[in-house]
Amino acid sequence: DPDPRLQAQKARHLSKYIFPLQYGLSNVFSQPSAAKETYKQPNFADREREIQVRLGLSRYTDLFGTCKTPKRLKEVLVLLDKMIWRHGKCHYKLLRDTVCPSKVDKLQVIARASLIFAHRSRQRTTRRWTAASYW
Repeated sequence: DPDPRLQAQKARHLSKYIFPLQYGLSNVFSQPSAAKETYKQPNFADREREIQVRLGLSRYTDLFGTCKTPKRLKEVLVLLDKMIWRHGKCHYKLLRDTVCPSKVDKLQVIARASLIFAHRSRQRTTRRWTAASYW
């Protein structure tokens, strides 16, 4: 069983990605735009640096940071915790293979790969010792 405190920290950290305005982080919809200047779109996929700078964290503190979670997000944290737990429990590869089974037999793939490898290694050895390679 995972540690409940760690699970709660992960849920709070995920909420900073989903609800950035609630934590005072930048947002796609609230970016200032200057008409005369070139604008470089920030990368919102990785907010780690912004979260640490905004919260005044040093690099030696906890990765997930400490920040007061708004009261309106307390109920959402329970759902995020469940989502993280289910994500960890889901076997995505098994699910994919069940829904979209491969039409190629796995043994055929292994045999074909070994044949290609053997053929390539034969080509390399024959090329190396031919008289044409020395001229």
